[in-house]
Amino acid sequence: MKFAGHIARRYLRSRRNSRFLSRGSVTAIIGIALGVMVLNITLAVMNGFHAEMQRVFVENMPMISVWTSEAEGLTEVGAVIDSIAADPEVVGVTPFIRQEILITAARSYGPPRPQAGVIWGIEPDLVNTVLPMNENVRPNPEVIGSLNRPGVPRVILGADLANILFAAIGDTVILTSVNGELDLDNIAAVSREFVVTGYFESGMYEFDSRFVYTGIEAAAEMLGYQPGGASVLGVKVADVMRADIVGDRIEDKLGRTYYATDWMALNANLFTWIKLEKVIMILLLGMIILIAGFNIIGILTMMVGERRREIGILLAMGAKRSQVMGVFLFNGVWLGLVGGFFGSLLGLLGIVVLERFGIKLPGDVYFVETVPVLLQWTDFISIAVVTLVMSLAAGLWPSWEASNLKPMDIIRYT
Repeated sequence: MKFAGHIARRYLRSRRNSRFLSRGSVTAIIGIALGVMVLNITLAVMNGFHAEMQRVFVENMPMISVWTSEAEGLTEVGAVIDSIAADPEVVGVTPFIRQEILITAARSYGPPRPQAGVIWGIEPDLVNTVLPMNENVRPNPEVIGSLNRPGVPRVILGADLANILFAAIGDTVILTSVNGELDLDNIAAVSREFVVTGYFESGMYEFDSRFVYTGIEAAAEMLGYQPGGASVLGVKVADVMRADIVGDRIEDKLGRTYYATDWMALNANLFTWIKLEKVIMILLLGMIILIAGFNIIGILTMMVGERRREIGILLAMGAKRSQVMGVFLFNGVWLGLVGGFFGSLLGLLGIVVLERFGIKLPGDVYFVETVPVLLQWTDFISIAVVTLVMSLAAGLWPSWEASNLKPMDIIRYT
């Protein structure tokens, strides 16, 4: 091993009259380093998007949603909540009334422009056991409690929805919905006036541009639910990754007229697409490392051609063919090791720069305002291992060719 390593280090330095091999070695190292760097940064960004999307969905939507097939919705809410809360993995349960609506606000000029939205009737005393409303409501969490005050009903608008409507705190907005049986010959809409008392800012445009929160009693009165009724129960569990298991258990406990949907099933297509996209990006960007691997094959093949006489002398002096093969395998691994090291270092530096300074994104296109990054050491280790294996594989053919040279023919004809 020491013999092969010593000869390999000498071979990596080309002769004085030929700088091609040394330049080729540098080119191979740069190619591997660029491939490893780009792949590490890309995977960190994709991991960041995945983690941020999971966080946003889990924090702003119930981990488990419990519905009923009954036309009137949930009526015996208290008993159902007690039954669900008895599960040892459940940490919070709250009722919601959720329905699609139109929101309209007065404009200083021109006709009103209704915006499509989703009204959430919430129970202010229980909602924070399931959703972190206190963290996302502006100007302060106290506005959640104001939703229950008597008088004109109040709403908390999504921050982006408020900007679209030009609705400030204290302004009046009109919420419109169609209730009861839908009769195309006689469509009756129900409208109510609400006063804006605060803003909701989750950081996800899809939510902040559509969601409207009000007290569950005001929502029930407007949308035709029975007093104390609800359309869905939101459930929070201790382990977010066990939401599907707990949901199945809740379904079995409540009976046939109830069904539970966990956040993973609700967004299954989205997260499957993210995982598939990650695999595709690994395959595409891995081509850069693969091309660098072919560069290593070319470099070692030319090295074997340039060192034929020296290889013949080594074999004639008693060097084992396995030792000669080890020389060029060592060269290939060394090129991959150096390229992988500098590529990982540059990738780590790029991730740190992205995390500290960030790249701005349009909020109305993406659900985040800056490019999220999440460093996972398993990705770094996996990429480094694959790079070394690829470098080792790239050296097999040239090293086998070198070990099978016939020393007497080389010395006789060179």
